[in-house]
Amino acid sequence: MFEQYNKTNKRTVREEINTDDMSFKALKEFVGQVVKVDGFFFTECNYGKQVVIVGNGAKINIPKRYTPNFEKIRDNDEELAYVLKGGLELVDIHEGDSSNGKTVYFTMRDALASN
Repeated sequence: MFEQYNKTNKRTVREEINTDDMSFKALKEFVGQVVKVDGFFFTECNYGKQVVIVGNGAKINIPKRYTPNFEKIRDNDEELAYVLKGGLELVDIHEGDSSNGKTVYFTMRDALASN
């Protein structure tokens, strides 16, 4: 399903993951948790291009400011392959203040090195 969101034919979600029955969730629903990233895709929303993380059984909407980070991962075959083999997780997910009000932040961590 995710292919409809991407402009390229490059797979950005692990092949065995079926996103069809997953619901969209806000990142703030994962505050205090670790999200194991199975992949990601991009959508166009009212505010422009946005990344959606596939992980923890959900499609998780990520703040727009992180989109360039995931575009770089998509465009780097080595980094993308590492993500697709389970090498990325989101940690330290927390709410904080920004110039536009409350938002959610996270840190990307190497999931394979932390095991």
